[in-house]
Formats: sequence, C-alpha cells, structure tokens
Amino acid sequence: MTKSTKVGPFRVRPFLRNGMETGQWFLDIPASLTGNGRRKRKLFDTRTTALAVARELKRRIDPVSGQLIPQTRKSGLSFREAAQQWETDETLRVETLKKRASTLEVDLHRMKSLCAFFGDRDLLSITDRSLAEYQAWRLKNGRKPRTINTELGTLSLVLHWARKQSYIPEVPKTERIPVGRSVCVIPEPEEVVRIIQALPPHLQPLVRFLAETGCRKGEALNLTWDCVDVIGGTVEIRSRNGWTPKTQQSERSIPLNTSLVQMIRGLPTNGRYVFAGPDPNKPIGSFRKALNAAVRQADIRRNGELVHVTPHTLRKAHATWQAMKGVNESVLQDLLGHARGSSVTRRFYVHATEEAKRAAVIELPFEKQSSN
Repeated sequence: MTKSTKVGPFRVRPFLRNGMETGQWFLDIPASLTGNGRRKRKLFDTRTTALAVARELKRRIDPVSGQLIPQTRKSGLSFREAAQQWETDETLRVETLKKRASTLEVDLHRMKSLCAFFGDRDLLSITDRSLAEYQAWRLKNGRKPRTINTELGTLSLVLHWARKQSYIPEVPKTERIPVGRSVCVIPEPEEVVRIIQALPPHLQPLVRFLAETGCRKGEALNLTWDCVDVIGGTVEIRSRNGWTPKTQQSERSIPLNTSLVQMIRGLPTNGRYVFAGPDPNKPIGSFRKALNAAVRQADIRRNGELVHVTPHTLRKAHATWQAMKGVNESVLQDLLGHARGSSVTRRFYVHATEEAKRAAVIELPFEKQSSN
C-alpha cells in the first residue's frame, strides 16, 4: 500500500474504498488551519496535484501567527494580456474611424512603461497603492510628473475596458502628481510675421496658415486639395481614408482671408497634399527645429529669454487674438473645433498677452487730488 506523505502540517494520502486504493488522493488540512475549527479533506485525481496544493498551502502559512494567509482573488487575466486585448479593440475603433491612429500610437508608446511595471500581475492585484507605487517608480527613474499623469490616463483606459468586460469590479484610483502651471507666452502678430519671414520658403505658407486659421498641426499637414475651396475661400476639416480629426466637433469649415487664399492658390498642385514635402504625395514632416531656429533668428524674447513657439502655440495665439478682437466664444469654438459650451477654450487657449495686461493697468487719481 502506498504511504502517505507529510508536507508541513498537511498530509497527502491515498483515497481507499473497501480497503483498496482508488487512484485518487486526499489532502488533509488540520483543524488549526481552517476557518471553522474542523479538519478538512480535499480530494484530487492525482498525487502530484495534491502535493502541489499542499506545498502552496504551506507557503501561505504566516510565520508569525501560524495561520493561513487568505488567498488573493484573481481575475484570470494579467495586465499584459488585458493590454493586448484592449489594443485589438482599439485598433477596430481606429478602423471604424472612432479613434485616431496617432492617438493609439501614443497610447501604445505609454503602454511600454506600464507593461514593464505591471506586466504579469493579475488585474485584481492592481490597487490604489499599486498606482502610487508606479508613480514613485517613474519619479525615481527621472520621469516628469506630467508624463506620469498621462501614462496613468492610458492605464485607466485599459482598466475601464477590463471593468466593462467584467474582469474587475471597479477601477482603482490615485491622486495625480501635482504639476506646476505651464506658462504659455503668446507672441504678438508682428512677432509671428518676423518668425515666418525667418523660416525656409517651403515652410512659410504652412506656418502662416496655422497662425491665421488656428488649425491643429495634424489638420494642416493632412489637408488635401479636395478640401480647399479657393473660390468660396474656405477649407474643410473632415475625415478621409487614413486620417480622422481629433473629435466630431473638429470636423468643420474654416473661412480664409483673401491674402491667405491667394497664397494657397500659388502653391504647387501636382500632389495630393496642400502643404506637401519633397514628395508631392506626402505632407511636410517635422519642422520643430526649423521653427526654433526661426524664433532665434527673429530674436523673439520675454524677459531676456527666447520664447518657446510650437504649432500649438500658434493655435493658442490665434484664439487669444480672436478673443481680444471680441469674437463671440461660441464662434471661436466653432473655428477651433471645440464643443459648444466647453470650458477648454477659455481655460487653455485664450491667454492674456503682455500688451493686454499693460492696457488693463489701473492708476488711482492721486495727482488730481493733490492739485485740488
């Protein structure tokens, strides 16, 4: 007869029927380790399985209290597996024009650090504390708070997907890392003209278009000739094969001034894109370095420091200039592609220029009082 095997306080023994071995095995759990104070017996089909469970139970014994540590619940899906399934669903959203391909690319880039930390962890093991530990880990690696906050935003997308699929009951949350308010310096129209004049000739029409329409960089670079009406003086921002605007509200018609229409008329039309690169069937690529060089050459400064100008700065400058002209906010939102009633326009796009702040200076009439 096969002998029983002791594993710590547990014993694995053959299951007998009428004195004969059945091939199945019992795992005896002593009363001191059960919740109800009674001995438990679990039946397994093989000795190997019974021994494996006995060893796992032995590892779960708390060395201080001598009691079993409760087993953590599992969703059955690791974070890495959830991220892969989420990516499949998001790719389908891109294919059905519900999400921009560039947005998914950014999410997948952020996913690399998330998978490096959470990787094979079960989804149910990701708690509020886990998120705080991730923040501490990324800060220790020298990442900026703004970067870490955006990464946790992508993590939240995956966890909300997992909740919708019933893998987890709720989505853990943690405080965002405080981020200092970024100061956006809005250049004056005359300064933007100097920047444009300092650019290489092939970039001047693009940057002028950005400043005079307030379009996003992606909207301008993906503008095709079929979306331009030089007779009516408008451009259409709309979805097309391979590209989707940021939101539904981003699809809009933008009126152009007469000189801007004339400038566009003078651009070569031998390719698909209005602002084409060396290949007429491909848009202009990155022009960040050229824009920085133009700012240096034009010597645009505040308090002795060169102003940081990006395509998004030009979009904010356009919104600020329009607001200073007294353009109604709902009209400005339509021009920028923001949702009606959104607070984004006035909170993040309209900034006070130095000229406007100086014009708002109050001076009390002390001289008039003293003369009397």
